[in-house]
Amino acid sequence: MNERSAQQSRWQAVLQQMFEELRSGSSRAEVYWAQQLAFSPVFFYAVVLAVRESAVSPDDRDHLRRIVPLALSLLGALPEGNGGDPTSLLLLARRQASALAVGRRQQLARLASRLGLEISSLPYEPVPGRLQRPYELIGWRPPR
Repeated sequence: MNERSAQQSRWQAVLQQMFEELRSGSSRAEVYWAQQLAFSPVFFYAVVLAVRESAVSPDDRDHLRRIVPLALSLLGALPEGNGGDPTSLLLLARRQASALAVGRRQQLARLASRLGLEISSLPYEPVPGRLQRPYELIGWRPPR
């Protein structure tokens, strides 16, 4: 078994659980898995490998087509509901900033393209360093 197959098999149970939850039609499940696509680098690459290797059924591809735009939107705004708690806001901002710094928008746009989605209104490039400066105010430093 090659290394890629071993990595994919480790994530197969998680992917099956994701698609099972998405098949239920629950909007909560869609938001949860969109968050995982946006902010979880290892999970994101497990999904990309599954799509690339055609290990995703056509129906499950439709589910991915629904959550990829939501994942892109999540990168553009911090979720509400932190109750004004500065610690929660700090953690959310760091998580978002980290995902933006590695170019997750561009990566999600490529996944959307592979799934046949056309998303033209969102920026596909990584966030420029000058726009990441506000994050330095919260103590996060972009990788150099």
